[in-house]
Amino acid sequence: MPRQRKLRLAIPSWETGRVDSGFGVKIGGLGAVMEELPEELIRAAAGLGFDLEIEILTPCFAHYDRDRLEKAQLTVPVALDAHVFGFQVFRRRLDPNLSTVYFWDPGQLGWTRGGAVYPDDPEMAFKLFATLSQAMAGYIRQGRFHTVHLQDHHVGLIPFYLGDDFLREVPHHFTIHNATYQGVYPAAGRGYELLYRINLPGERLYHKYFDFFDQLNVMKGAMIKVHETGGKVTTVSGDLEGTWGYAAELREDHAGLLRRAQAQKPWAPVGEVFVPNRHLDIFEHIPVVGITNGLSEKNRPRNLPELKAAHLRALQRALPAGKTTFRHPEVQKEMLRRDHTFDAERLDVKRDLKRLLHLEAFGGEPEEGLIFLTALGRLVEQKNLGLVADLVERILGYDAGVKFAILASAPDGDGPGKHAEAEFLRFSREYPTRFFFSRDFNPPLGKLILAGGDFILIPSRFEPCGLVDYEASLLGNAVIAHRIGGLAKMEGRAYLYDWLDLADRAGEAEAFFRSIRAAVDTYRRRPERHGELVRLAMEVDAAWSSSAEQYVRLYRYGLLLREWEKARSTLLGAVDSLAARLVGKEPLFGRLFHPFRGDVLDQRLARALKSGK
Repeated sequence: MPRQRKLRLAIPSWETGRVDSGFGVKIGGLGAVMEELPEELIRAAAGLGFDLEIEILTPCFAHYDRDRLEKAQLTVPVALDAHVFGFQVFRRRLDPNLSTVYFWDPGQLGWTRGGAVYPDDPEMAFKLFATLSQAMAGYIRQGRFHTVHLQDHHVGLIPFYLGDDFLREVPHHFTIHNATYQGVYPAAGRGYELLYRINLPGERLYHKYFDFFDQLNVMKGAMIKVHETGGKVTTVSGDLEGTWGYAAELREDHAGLLRRAQAQKPWAPVGEVFVPNRHLDIFEHIPVVGITNGLSEKNRPRNLPELKAAHLRALQRALPAGKTTFRHPEVQKEMLRRDHTFDAERLDVKRDLKRLLHLEAFGGEPEEGLIFLTALGRLVEQKNLGLVADLVERILGYDAGVKFAILASAPDGDGPGKHAEAEFLRFSREYPTRFFFSRDFNPPLGKLILAGGDFILIPSRFEPCGLVDYEASLLGNAVIAHRIGGLAKMEGRAYLYDWLDLADRAGEAEAFFRSIRAAVDTYRRRPERHGELVRLAMEVDAAWSSSAEQYVRLYRYGLLLREWEKARSTLLGAVDSLAARLVGKEPLFGRLFHPFRGDVLDQRLARALKSGK
């Protein structure tokens, strides 16, 4: 295929990953995705025969050293409460086709720091996201971009600042990373006023796009705006048709979830279910495309930096004098002395890592028949790790060879999270030879827990994509998880349980325990089956390549849709031939097309695409 013109893509995102560079943040999955996806998009585009140039647009948080960034000769004006001021623009080039563009204003961002980039105060958050969206939109309008790809609600106002004239020419798409957080702000009868304060025409926009039970909902507005201009709303697990994963769950209403929950426990009434779309019923009407997140190849055990001595030695040199990466001297010595990389054919190295994990956690050599149950993550409602605390003593009583290694912490002010943290600390005191818990953030220790563990516990209440299941599986740490959202992608390679009734915690604990018991029993009584499952998990295709290609094809779809929009007014009987031409240029066009206008021509094109399959 001959080289096409370069496609310029703008990706606005609040997080970018790349924390080690000093110019990025990674609070959750959004940062992890933005750390890896852009380079994968560029590779995927090259494989499809054209050049992709990406600019990631993001806030310039106060802890970044702006003297080390290239300052653009550009100030982007914004308006807030009828006051006009300007954002300074900085740039950092990551490679010839990839740059990060930073937007800075001390009044808006001067309070931020490494671990604090999201305001706690709703009014402050509303104004901050609005002013940054204005600045990014002003930059995009000057940048000659061919496509805009928005990442979550924090930048969901950008299309409204870009304006309809711009959106008629330039496709834009919107990816939802977590629909639990939709950018919802109290309106209390003053929705028009809120929009006027952020430089948008409230009377024209509020009821059509943002009104949500007398609250202003940014995600709702972004979804409607994307859909009505022919763009695609995507999320981070599932398939293009949205038949599984988070893409399917976002379409489910409360009544449907209750029916599914009741089928799981027909012996008693269901008390409460978690609704992934948070009752935003627009999800039931707008098609959501699932494109499952991936992981870079560096996460495979043969490539993992935290299993390589040179990387660990570099981390050690950066620590204060007298502080070590690992607390046990033999673990410190061995991990920094030689590489501990492995693969499915060299699991003897994984056994060495299991021994080192035991030394690090308990200070002595492991007993014969040790089974390590592990858990990593934030002690927040979503991750539901308090359910692990509910089962610790029951599991320890079930099998005398089971031990726990847990690395987790609760945010300040999170009551249930702090309770789970206190329970884990209590277990570490009461069972010092069988229960290890640390709440200190330590990436090398986290990777040692994943690589040395036998099973990882993931009882998430909801999980849009799930990355820790991929990370653990690639390292031979078998997943025991709630079959929810993106975790369902491990079907056939993990121990998955079903439960939806949040009010029945005892029932949920029982379902989780049955999966843990099945995993432990398989390890003990059917070691060949356990070994087979571990190898299947390690061989899972977690790569970004297919997902990145789907995104690139989505961008081409958006451009071809603009071609259809320009041609449709002159069509008489040529719809069939145009449908064939569009599919010839992009094979996924027929799968992605939705007759969003709903008129005769769109319906004719939909039929022509379907008949041509």
